Amino acid sequence: MKLKRVLEIYQREGLDSVIKKMIKKLIKKSPSQKLHLIKIDFTKEPNMPAIKDILSVDFLENPYKVPEKLNKSKLKIGWIIPTVGPGGGGHLNIARFARYLQSRGHKTLFSIYDTDKSKQKPEAAEKILEEYYDLEVEVVRNDKLADCDVIFATSWETAYGLYGLESKAHKFYFVQDFEPYFFEIGSRYKLAEATYQFGFYGITAGKWLSKKVQQYNMSADYYNFGVNLDQYKAKKIIAKKKQILFYARPHTARRGYEIGILALSLFKKEHSEYEIIMVGQDLLDYAIPFEYVGLGSLPVKDLPRLYQESVACLVLSLTNVSLLPLELLASGCVPVMNSGENNMVELEGVEGIVYAEILPHSLAGKLSEVVERANLEEYAFQIANKIDNRSWNESLKKVEEIILREVTTID
Repeated sequence: MKLKRVLEIYQREGLDSVIKKMIKKLIKKSPSQKLHLIKIDFTKEPNMPAIKDILSVDFLENPYKVPEKLNKSKLKIGWIIPTVGPGGGGHLNIARFARYLQSRGHKTLFSIYDTDKSKQKPEAAEKILEEYYDLEVEVVRNDKLADCDVIFATSWETAYGLYGLESKAHKFYFVQDFEPYFFEIGSRYKLAEATYQFGFYGITAGKWLSKKVQQYNMSADYYNFGVNLDQYKAKKIIAKKKQILFYARPHTARRGYEIGILALSLFKKEHSEYEIIMVGQDLLDYAIPFEYVGLGSLPVKDLPRLYQESVACLVLSLTNVSLLPLELLASGCVPVMNSGENNMVELEGVEGIVYAEILPHSLAGKLSEVVERANLEEYAFQIANKIDNRSWNESLKKVEEIILREVTTID
């Protein structure tokens, strides 16, 4: 734009007009400088429900209405679960309760929740559930659950899928962790947090989690964590090897991997004679400042012996308590854990757990105290024998009782 022309526009229309016309002319001459709208590709974003399901939820204006109770004691129960693969702790727990409900005469159906990013064919899911989770169950599309008496959401994503499902079923939420904590404060945190206000009845893993969701005025009850004593129970005194375990899952932030590695590096300096064994995830791509044995994700059948031969296991949990502590205790392996309400409320009164502040020096110090104890084998056998009251049996019964209490008119 020539100077004379600029001055004419300035005198006639003002500075704002000059600027706008210059920008327009620059863009016309340089197409590469044009402004483009930024498009969010939700299929590339992790951990998001299907967008259509998020947009279908308006629990403030259209709240979920709890149906009338049913006059029957045997129910058709549907479970909407995330994509399933081998070795998932959450899926293992869901399968445990579904299997029990089947044994009690209830009809069980599963559905895989498809997001915009991940999909799984029902027949593929059926094979995995049978092979890895010992659960024979029919897997169907979501809409095939509509005629169920009860339908469970089992994660925050699936809660969105359940909310929009047109059905007269009683809608429940099987809550295994406080999932907003999985994310930094942002969209996913708030979307996950909102699911506790959908109006579904919550059945939570432990007391701490029940208290958390009730803060959102969610009706909820809980079951206690248990342990499979047939599998893990140490029935005799077993010679300990000079080894400790670490439940190492760097891709799962709530497991405190970095703090655990720092604690173990301090422990190793004081007790170089002890071998450190990592379980939970393949660590080949991670730089670890001490020698270790990496076993990755082991089959469940290989865990009891490993626990029984180990003196202690560092197991950190920054959200809901892990399933590991009770399994370790039953095996005669001392769990060294981070203190905090999330762990200590559910495991209150359980003997043998060693708690420490979640700081490297505190955790390393407690590990040292454990391995320096006299008569390690005898002590391990003692704590294994004090866990008999925490089998899964009572928890399995309680979950069925909760369902029948909330859904049926039959005592």
